[in-house]
Amino acid sequence: MNNIDYYQALLSRKEDIEEQISRRRDILQIPLSEYLDELSFYDQHPGDVASDTYEREKEAGLLEMLEFELEKVNDALVNYQNGTYGICEQCGQPIEPARLQRVVNTTRCAHCARGYGHTYTRPAEERVVRPGLMYDTAVDIAGYDYDEYHNTLHNPDSD
Repeated sequence: MNNIDYYQALLSRKEDIEEQISRRRDILQIPLSEYLDELSFYDQHPGDVASDTYEREKEAGLLEMLEFELEKVNDALVNYQNGTYGICEQCGQPIEPARLQRVVNTTRCAHCARGYGHTYTRPAEERVVRPGLMYDTAVDIAGYDYDEYHNTLHNPDSD
C-alpha cells in the first residue's frame, strides 16, 4: 500500500465512522418514551424497561468509543498532512506496513503498542470484594457465625 492508498483508507474510515456516529446520535435523540412505543410506563415490567435502558446506555457507550476513534483518525490525517504519518509517536521508528494496513489510524509501532495501554486500574469495589473467595477455599460458610466468617475474609491464611 502506498501513501495515497493510506490517505484514501483514512478518509474512507473517517466517512464510515461519521456515518455510524450520525446513526447512533439519531437513535439517542429519540426520547425513551417514544423509543419504547408505550403509552405508559405504569404497566411495564421493570425488567423490560431496564433492558431498554441498558440498550440505550450501550448505544451511548458505543457512540463515545466511535467519537474517540474519529479523533484518532483525524490525528492520523493531520500527521499525514505534516509528513509524520507512519512514524511511531513513542520511539520514532517507522510503523510496520502490515500494521498500518490493519489499523490505518495507528500512531504506534507494534512493539510500542504492546507496552502501552496497560494502565487500566480496577474499580475500587474490586479491592473490597475479592472474586471467588468462597469458592476457591475449602471453607463452607454455612456453619460460620458472622465473626468467624468475617475473620476468614480478612485473614484467609489463619486456618
